[in-house]
Amino acid sequence: MEEETQQSARPLPGFSGFVTAGRQFLGLDDQTPVGISAVYYPAVGLLLGVSMALLDLAISPRIAPPTASLIEMALYVAATGGRSLTGLARTIARSLRPSAEPSRALLFGLRLGVFAVAVALLAQIESGRAVALLFAPMLGACTMVVLATGSREARRDQRQLKFAPELSFREFGIASTAVFALVFLSTNFLGLLLVLATGFLTIGLRLALHWLRGGVDRDSMHGAGLFVMLTVLAIIAAL
Repeated sequence: MEEETQQSARPLPGFSGFVTAGRQFLGLDDQTPVGISAVYYPAVGLLLGVSMALLDLAISPRIAPPTASLIEMALYVAATGGRSLTGLARTIARSLRPSAEPSRALLFGLRLGVFAVAVALLAQIESGRAVALLFAPMLGACTMVVLATGSREARRDQRQLKFAPELSFREFGIASTAVFALVFLSTNFLGLLLVLATGFLTIGLRLALHWLRGGVDRDSMHGAGLFVMLTVLAIIAAL
């Protein structure tokens, strides 16, 4: 009880924590453990979404939607150093063949396929492009926080360790509440739909990763964020 009280009383990390979150989210730091600075992942995702939306505003009147979508998704991949793309590709490959390390050719094919799906989904969105570009990366980043909180670490030696022991349900609550409130208040019914879909999908991903992989690692955390981002784009495209 005393330990829980001390954790809840910890101050949120300041600007240095935001920098750490940005470096981790953008694939620049895979060495620093995921900790309470992860509460800023959604803010970093939103800033990336704003950049993509501004780029779309500048180029979409001049070029066709498929080309604009290709450029915008290329910006996302470049900004994240391909970390989410690689993470999703590795997670898919390892889930299909847990005992074998995926080959470079397989990973390249999976990365290319995921990127093509992302471009195709974004190209289908017309009137809701701003909402999609702003909120899809942020919702994906929120999934990363939720997935990391309280999860076991996926390990080959089967040791039962937490993936992010410093990350508590306080950070989980702050990140998810802020993100869901912003999305819902900004987009009404669509926001409610996105919030519900993201929540259920995140729960499903958490259960699947613990069943198939024994827990969460860096690859699956980043990959799950991208998977949720693609789902958000698919929902908006369908509507």
